[in-house]
Amino acid sequence: MNLNGRTALITGGASGIGAALARSLTEREARVGLVDVNADGLAAVAEGLPGAVTAVADVRDRDAVNAAVEEIAGRLGGLDVAVANAGIATGGPLRLVATESFEDTIDVNLLGVWRTVHAALPHVLARRGHMLLVASGAAFLAAGGLGAYGASKAGVEALGRSLRIELRPHGVTVGVAYFLFLNTPMVTEGEESPVGRATKGRLPSVIGRVRPLEPAIDRVVAGIERRSRAVFYPPFLRGLFLARGLLDNPLLDRVAAASVPDMDRAFAAEAERIGVDAASRGPRWR
Repeated sequence: MNLNGRTALITGGASGIGAALARSLTEREARVGLVDVNADGLAAVAEGLPGAVTAVADVRDRDAVNAAVEEIAGRLGGLDVAVANAGIATGGPLRLVATESFEDTIDVNLLGVWRTVHAALPHVLARRGHMLLVASGAAFLAAGGLGAYGASKAGVEALGRSLRIELRPHGVTVGVAYFLFLNTPMVTEGEESPVGRATKGRLPSVIGRVRPLEPAIDRVVAGIERRSRAVFYPPFLRGLFLARGLLDNPLLDRVAAASVPDMDRAFAAEAERIGVDAASRGPRWR
């Protein structure tokens, strides 16, 4: 897909992956439509992007998502690409986290992706375009403290793989993106949380370290241009993806469980200090 003159919808476009991807696509002469719940952030990003259009919507609100996608598709004259990127991160041991934070994670990360796909699909079908669903390495790399996040991203992966099969006869391609920790506001704010630090504390450094965002965005853009089935960053994540069956074993469970006591203590202390729901959600949502 030559991106020159193409149009792309991106949810979660006010910061992080969404904003960086919008800039990169615009540099390739594509026009972008950005959706986010953060109106000020959207305006700031769009100001530097020629031809960009925006719509404010919360992906938890089906009617708002439908209206935003219709508005953007109308203003751009159709959609060649749709990127379902909006997401949040919560953390903590599942037996202790607030029910509300767990359910919000599923609502934003999985159902929000579904709402985006459902709204954008007629427009992408009309152009025989490409859809990209942003999952995570957490979709297949289980970690204590990330149960809600991992469950939501595993759901995104399964949704994307089913869509890929169903849309193939219609000329629409579907990709799924998998990342580890990238230098985004969401990850940075997680690093500030005692629960987040404890969750990552004993992860192998090759998994847990924060990586620059730009190389990941380069891979995403290349994946869209090639209509790739999957995008991985860092690149070795593809090998872990292919070996995922070997990762589900008692030895790795034992290694991963080593961080749980530290996480439990950190979460209990945070919950006592600020409440269970706030401890589950981290600094971003306080």
